[in-house]
Amino acid sequence: MILDVCKLYVGGMTMDFDKSIDIGTPADNQFEIDFFQRILDANPLHYDALLILGEAYGRAGDYGKGLELDLRLAQLKPQNEKVHYNLARSYALNGQTDNALRNLSKAVDLGYKDVEHLCKDHDLAALKTDPRFQKLVQKLVDKKNTKTKE
Repeated sequence: MILDVCKLYVGGMTMDFDKSIDIGTPADNQFEIDFFQRILDANPLHYDALLILGEAYGRAGDYGKGLELDLRLAQLKPQNEKVHYNLARSYALNGQTDNALRNLSKAVDLGYKDVEHLCKDHDLAALKTDPRFQKLVQKLVDKKNTKTKE
């Protein structure tokens, strides 16, 4: 089954994490949750459905279910830096600082490098005063500066 998720959103899909997707009313969000849950019921390993459903649960404020889905995504794509970044966000939203920082570090080790986004991501607000977070930011800044000099 091929699912063109871009057609499901009025504004289309976005990989710009700073730009929210306008999904309309809470009823629209519930429709989206129900729709993608049915896809997962038929195919529990459907990557796109897991990704979008996790985002929908996050918009609905159900961070526990979002975390469950991000954990499943990390099992499917264990070497994907964006999956680990999203998992870190879910852990942070669920108050699990150590797990959040561990996955954020893994995302950086796997190639995540958007230090500007990292610093302004509201989902990571609970981590920003932690010295380990500051160390990760500095690591990214140092990598960026090193590449700039080359």
